[in-house]
Amino acid sequence: MKKIIGFSLFISFIAGTPLFAQPTDSEYRNGKFYFSSETEIIFSFANMDADSTNMDNILRWSPVFNIMGRVNYDISKHLGLDLGLGIRNVGFIAKFPEAENGLKKKFRTYNLGIPIGIKIGDLNQKDPFFLFGGYELEMPFHYKEKTFENGDKTEKVTGWFSDRTERFTQSVYAGIQFPQGLSLKFKYYLDNFFNPDYKLYKDNIATQPYAGLDVHVFYFSITWFPFRDTKSYEMDIPQHQEAIYSSKWR
Repeated sequence: MKKIIGFSLFISFIAGTPLFAQPTDSEYRNGKFYFSSETEIIFSFANMDADSTNMDNILRWSPVFNIMGRVNYDISKHLGLDLGLGIRNVGFIAKFPEAENGLKKKFRTYNLGIPIGIKIGDLNQKDPFFLFGGYELEMPFHYKEKTFENGDKTEKVTGWFSDRTERFTQSVYAGIQFPQGLSLKFKYYLDNFFNPDYKLYKDNIATQPYAGLDVHVFYFSITWFPFRDTKSYEMDIPQHQEAIYSSKWR
């Protein structure tokens, strides 16, 4: 009998510790709309296929400017939807090993994107742990291309709404949100980075610099709580101090 009582007390003690504490309903947003924001740090590569050119891909790091705002709606504590609007720095670096002049090119676009996604898992706002994924439609609105020979920049091309790329591009993504706040995402662009029909005129002679070139950018990114409600949270303040803090925030 003593063993049973002792075991019961032990279980009661363990169940009362934070390790086994259950999240409260206030830590969820099920049945509500709320806004969240994110800033991505992107590490990008590209699948490159060229008819007559040998190219190597180099890791491209783009910490700025990759910002996104989302409207979220959590159907339940374990299922949510989101719709966003953001700006993203997307590109890749190509090296041409057969070129005698050490030729290297950097390409990038700034894109305006509209993602629509789904979240599945524990959508607790304080300690979330879930998978997410979705589809995004993007419009490249600024293009930049740099050429380097033997380490020196020899040419730079920029333009707004350039015909060097398609007007719209599509992508799919998937990721995981960890309880500590870190979020990892993988994204793949379904469409060619370039417009292969683009024509460049020089001395009244037309060339197609991107003909036969098929490039699909993909990347991994890191961000912090991209789906967390931007509104401030209730702080665990002792009752006798609550009035003092409340008066300071007003």
